[in-house]
Amino acid sequence: MKLTVKVKLLPTSDQKSSLLKTMEVFNNACNYISKIAWETKTFGHVGLHHLCYKFVRETYGLSAQLTVRAIGKVCESYRIDKKTLHVFKKYSALVYDQRILSFRGLDTVSILSLDGRFKIPIVCGEYAQLHRRLIRGQSDMIYVKGNLFLCLCVEVPDGTPIEPKGTIGIDFGICNLATNSDGDNFSGKEVDAVRERTTTIKKKLQKRGSKSAKRHLKKLSGKEARFKRNTNHIISKKIVSKAKDTSRSISLEDLKGFNGRRTVRKAERERFGKWAFNQLRSFIEYKAKLAGVLMIAVDPRNTSRTCSVCGCISKRNRKSQAIFSCIDCGTTLNADHNAAKNIALRAAVNPPIAVYAV
Repeated sequence: MKLTVKVKLLPTSDQKSSLLKTMEVFNNACNYISKIAWETKTFGHVGLHHLCYKFVRETYGLSAQLTVRAIGKVCESYRIDKKTLHVFKKYSALVYDQRILSFRGLDTVSILSLDGRFKIPIVCGEYAQLHRRLIRGQSDMIYVKGNLFLCLCVEVPDGTPIEPKGTIGIDFGICNLATNSDGDNFSGKEVDAVRERTTTIKKKLQKRGSKSAKRHLKKLSGKEARFKRNTNHIISKKIVSKAKDTSRSISLEDLKGFNGRRTVRKAERERFGKWAFNQLRSFIEYKAKLAGVLMIAVDPRNTSRTCSVCGCISKRNRKSQAIFSCIDCGTTLNADHNAAKNIALRAAVNPPIAVYAV
C-alpha cells in the first residue's frame, strides 16, 4: 500500500532562499508550458517535451530533470481537466524524483536547486517510521507558512488479512460523527463548537480589516481543518482497532455522490458543507487495509427508517433526530445506533455493493 508521509526540511537561510527561488522558477516554467499546451491543445508528455524542453532549459535555467518534471506536472494537471488554462502559483509544489532527490540515511536529504545540490536535515513525526517504509516514486516539496516540507510517497506492507467472524456497522452523521452497531458513538458537538467559534472570529476580523486582523486571519488559516483531521484520525483508529480486536469486518454505507447542501435548509448549509465524513471514511479505509480488516459497502436506502428488530420501514419510525421508535413492534433505540445495526445486518445478509479486500 502506498501512503504519503510529510517530513519537514531544516535548511539554512541561504539554502531556504535558493530552494524558494528554485520553486518560483520551476512554477514560472510550468506556466509557460501550460500556456503552450493550452494554445496548441497538446497535453501529452512526449508532444509537450518536443515543443517546450529546449526553450525551458535555455530560458529558465532549470536542469534537465527539473524540466522533465515541470512538463510532467503540467501534463498531470491537464489529465484531470482540459477545459481551462491552468495557472500555477508562485510557490506551488516542486516535483522531485529519485534522480534529483536522494536520502543520506534517515535524517538528511540531498536535494537539487538552481545553485546545485544541498544536503539538508529532515525531521518527521514518530508515526512516520521511515525506517520501516520503502520510499517510492516522486516527492513534492511544498511551502507552508514559512516552512518547507517534503511529501514522500512510501510503500508499506498490508496487514495480514483476518478471517472475519461478524461485522461492525458504522453510521455517519452530524450530531454523532460515527456510531457503531455495538452502540458506541463519537459526538460531533466539539467539532461543531470549533467550527462556530472559528467562523464567528473570522467574520469579526474580516469586518475589521486592519493589518493586525489580517495577521490573525492568516494565523487561523487551516486551524479548523487540522482539528477535524486529528479528530477523524482518532475516530478511525478506534473503529479499526475494535474491528481487529474482535475479528470482525467493517461495513459502511455507500454514499458516493452525496452532497448535504442539496438536502438541507440554507441555515444549515455551512454545517453540512464542512462535514468531513469523506475524509473520515478514507481514513477508516486505509487504516483497515493496513490492519488486515475487510471493508464492505452496503446500500444506504432506508437504513434510518428501518427497524433493526422487525424490519418495519416507515418515516414515522423516526420520531426525532435522536430517537427511533418502531410503529410496529415498539422497539425504541437511539436512531444512529439503529441505523448502524441495519448496516451490519445488510452486510451480513445481502450481497455487498463493494468489497475492499486486503
